[in-house]
Amino acid sequence: MVVKHHVFEAFFALVVISNAVFIGIDVQRTVTTGVSRSTDIQVIQYSYTGLFLLELLMRILAFGRKFFVSEEWMWAWLDLFIVTSSLWEVIVDIVQAALEGQGDLESIAGISNMKSFRIIRLTRLLKTAQFIRIFRFVMALRMLVTSIISTLKALLWALVLLALIVYVFAVLFTQAVYEHKNDPAAPAMPLREAEASTRYFGSLAESMLSLFMSIAGGVSWEEVIGPLKEISIVWALCFVFYVAFTYFAVLNVVTGVFCQSAIESAQNDHAMVVQALMDNKAAHIAKLRSLFNHLNGQDNDAGIITLGMFEEKINSPAVREYFEALGLDIWDAWSFFKLLDAAGDGAVDLEDFFDGCLRFRGPARAMDMGRIMQDQRWLIRSQGRFQTFVGRELVSLKSDVTDLLQHLAIKTTANQWAPSQWKAP
Repeated sequence: MVVKHHVFEAFFALVVISNAVFIGIDVQRTVTTGVSRSTDIQVIQYSYTGLFLLELLMRILAFGRKFFVSEEWMWAWLDLFIVTSSLWEVIVDIVQAALEGQGDLESIAGISNMKSFRIIRLTRLLKTAQFIRIFRFVMALRMLVTSIISTLKALLWALVLLALIVYVFAVLFTQAVYEHKNDPAAPAMPLREAEASTRYFGSLAESMLSLFMSIAGGVSWEEVIGPLKEISIVWALCFVFYVAFTYFAVLNVVTGVFCQSAIESAQNDHAMVVQALMDNKAAHIAKLRSLFNHLNGQDNDAGIITLGMFEEKINSPAVREYFEALGLDIWDAWSFFKLLDAAGDGAVDLEDFFDGCLRFRGPARAMDMGRIMQDQRWLIRSQGRFQTFVGRELVSLKSDVTDLLQHLAIKTTANQWAPSQWKAP
């Protein structure tokens, strides 16, 4: 299928990247010169729109309805949105150019407010979503975006927790500053601290903003703590506790949650896992081929590992280190090779050899134990049925032998008493 070919993906990845660069150049030229788009710029942009439309149509023709409901449905709908907005811009440009060519756009009834359509033409800004399409083709960027998206839920609850903490301390500090400023018996603050108290604790919202900026780097908390030090050392210690608690406890815990969510998202990304397995598999197969070729001093173009080759080289340091890196401790080369040699011909393909190594590395998993238990139950049932069958056959055989012996005994007795067997005295 053409749309799944790596050349097709690479070509449109380059188209997306070049279009992103082109949009930046166009914006910079417009801001610098203040001149609207020239004809050549519009032609280039329309060419990009045509290419994206062609890509979308080819994918729809190749996959049909499944294109919008597959595992990558979000990318499909993003493509449709981008192409639709680009086509809308082309239509607006064509209609506006046609009406302006007639002379007076404002005097045409029903279209006199065509200028208002410039608001809709802000969809040009939405074409910055083209940058997101780059993530579709670059696996590393895709993993980063997926990890960031997976942390949004944790980010929401982290912001809620932080807002609650900031709110509680903001209420305390705002009330303390207000009571001090309105207490006739309280000593007056120096001018600098008085201005800071109004700036940072003038209202509950300003207090919350000041507390957030104190831990986010928006303002030095040394400036914020000044009015509280003039009120009481107790309030200054409370502010220090707030900064220490949020900075060293809350934010570190939130960072840990984000890291865990990002790691789980990367591990659960099916495309990323498959790509990593494919890359690692190809690298390990190449490593195996190079390793055994080097040890044998000859080229192994067929990509075959024989039992003799394996037994001969398994004790070499290079091969031993490689299998230890895979998590395999091979103490019996013959038994291990026989597990991999399903055909029993004494030779294993490099790819099958590596797949077998991956299956047998590490401790037994729950799936492995379940399979062994299932095979064991099948063997027990099969052996039980076989023993029952053998028991019935033995009983039947015993009965037949008994009958045969009885028959032979009767026949022997009858022959002894037959007249022909009588002897004269």
